[in-house]
Amino acid sequence: MMLCLCLCALALVLQPVHSAYNCSSVYNRVPDNSDLVVHCGTSMITLEVNLCTAEWAGFDPDGLALNGERNNAQCKGTIDTTANPPVIRYLLAVNHSQENPCRQSLQIVDEVPSSSGPFSMFSSIQAVIITGYIDTPSSAEGIISYSTDLYYHFSCRYPLEYLINNTQIVASSVSVATSDNNGTFIDTLSMSVFNNTNYTSPLVVPPTGLDLRTKVYVEVKAVNLTGNFYLLLDHCFATPSPYNHTNNNQYNFFTGCVVENRTTVLYNGFSKFSRFSFEAFRFVEHRNQEKSTIYLHCILRLCEPNKCQELLHSCNSNKTRRRRAQEPYGSQAKESATVSVGPLYTTALKNDVPTASAYGGSEPLNRDNMNVAGVVVGVIFATGGAVLMVMAGWFVLKKFFWAGGLPQAFH
Repeated sequence: MMLCLCLCALALVLQPVHSAYNCSSVYNRVPDNSDLVVHCGTSMITLEVNLCTAEWAGFDPDGLALNGERNNAQCKGTIDTTANPPVIRYLLAVNHSQENPCRQSLQIVDEVPSSSGPFSMFSSIQAVIITGYIDTPSSAEGIISYSTDLYYHFSCRYPLEYLINNTQIVASSVSVATSDNNGTFIDTLSMSVFNNTNYTSPLVVPPTGLDLRTKVYVEVKAVNLTGNFYLLLDHCFATPSPYNHTNNNQYNFFTGCVVENRTTVLYNGFSKFSRFSFEAFRFVEHRNQEKSTIYLHCILRLCEPNKCQELLHSCNSNKTRRRRAQEPYGSQAKESATVSVGPLYTTALKNDVPTASAYGGSEPLNRDNMNVAGVVVGVIFATGGAVLMVMAGWFVLKKFFWAGGLPQAFH
């Protein structure tokens, strides 16, 4: 009997106390993958560890730390008992591992895009993978232990190119917030249109539409961009209707190094924004309509400053024109995003197109008339002179004959 009481008392001593955190007996188990929840935010990664299972495993929550940094208070979690079940919450800043006191692994990887997705034109795409772990001190004392070493591994994938699509503009600009799902380095992507080179006066489209060949200035911005990345436009184009990647009816402003006529890339790959301009046009399929609609789209990437310059430098070192099916800038493409605005309206073609005259002006025509009149008058005077000479000769001959000149000459 005494032995049974001792064993029960020993079991109570070894069994972790859960009442302090209101833990259900459901969590009296070894931790598994479901006990770790990861939120990949734009500037902060949030980690939540199930406090109940960690405590049942025999560890003090204060012993869990990010990436083994147990001597740094910033790398330890805070307990939230308002959650069900209670959790230990960790915050990890998204920045370079050398600047992060809790350290993390950050690497850029190449991936193969989906053949049916919007990035199918690229041979490869890139993403930043951030990985880390939360662990406990290793069990090194004694011969045996009833506690398991805890190791929670996590990763966040951040694409370096984004697609914002089919955003309709009515007046000047549009902003679309991206989702935090699966992580993104950008809070907001925006595309704005202006009517001046200073990009200070928003473009206002008149009710009748823009006149053809009107200069339109486009600016694409990445707002609250985390990390040391620049924005680089890979491919900008226009469609007569909202974009669908299966629709091939589009006009390319530029693809990588290939820039079409009447399009000027003004600023690209040097900052958190890029700019270009084009002349307003109309789609031929709208020839029977009063106005032609234009939807603008840009596929963009984020790249480190040196990489951006490397890609742009390839445009100067290789003058061979590349088509859309090839990689932009002659290198492996990154995972993209498309920013879109529209519709912009342009006026239809006018019917009062001037035509050239079939003849010259009035001055050359009068000169020709004068030349013809001179010829006619000359012929008349020449004919009259000849007639007068014949008549004069006849009168002289007649007078000489009747005066007897001829008979006398033969006598």
